[in-house]
Amino acid sequence: MSLVSIITPTFNSLTTIKESLDSILAQTHRPLEIIVVDDGSADGSYAFAKAYAAKNTSSELTFINLKNTSNSGAGITRNKGIEAATGTYIAFLDADDLWKPHKLEVQLHAMKKQKATFCYGAYEIFKSSPDQPEFIHQVFEKLTFERLLKANYLGNLTGIYNAKKLGKFYMPALRKRQDWAMWLDVIQKAEFAIGIQKPIASYHKGDGLSSNKLDLIKYNYAVYRTHLGYSTLKSSWMMLQFFYEQFFVKSKLLSKVK
Repeated sequence: MSLVSIITPTFNSLTTIKESLDSILAQTHRPLEIIVVDDGSADGSYAFAKAYAAKNTSSELTFINLKNTSNSGAGITRNKGIEAATGTYIAFLDADDLWKPHKLEVQLHAMKKQKATFCYGAYEIFKSSPDQPEFIHQVFEKLTFERLLKANYLGNLTGIYNAKKLGKFYMPALRKRQDWAMWLDVIQKAEFAIGIQKPIASYHKGDGLSSNKLDLIKYNYAVYRTHLGYSTLKSSWMMLQFFYEQFFVKSKLLSKVK
């Protein structure tokens, strides 16, 4: 069985990290390499992660605990985990999100069957309890670079790619939207990503917005202009396509749980 490296960044995540790590341990796939990278937490998250690793390490479960000397942001934190990863496959799970037990098994089976090197999937969105999801974010059966370029259709907690075949990919030095930029790099190399139609993860939606809408526009523009190196004119044109895609296409993939 192929080793899967899972990168989990933490920052003051003591109240949620256990459930996230438990959802990794509940995976039906083995072996796993669980890389927890703490971004300067002040609530004991790092100590908890180390104790959790000591308790659960086995021949099929390897833990790597890393720590930033100061709060450095999500991109740098994830990159430290990517650097340490040794698995055939690389996946990500934040410390307040959850995976369904079959997540990795289903994705690896689908990738093998369809000869794919990149996969993502549908996921549930919850606020208070994962047992009471409010929305389901559906996905395309096949995602291309051209489609992903127009809007971020890929939930970071569902993405997995074959690092042995594609190589490793790192988060760029952007303030926001680093995950989208990285997945654009991955899909350019992989050519496409296959989509798992049934929810394979649960995304925890926080109460507040970290940035206002004008900031989000700026960060999206930076993906085109700074990361991809598009001209000002082309970046502006892509932003127009982004708005259309976001409001008239992507919104239809979000369904309310009845």
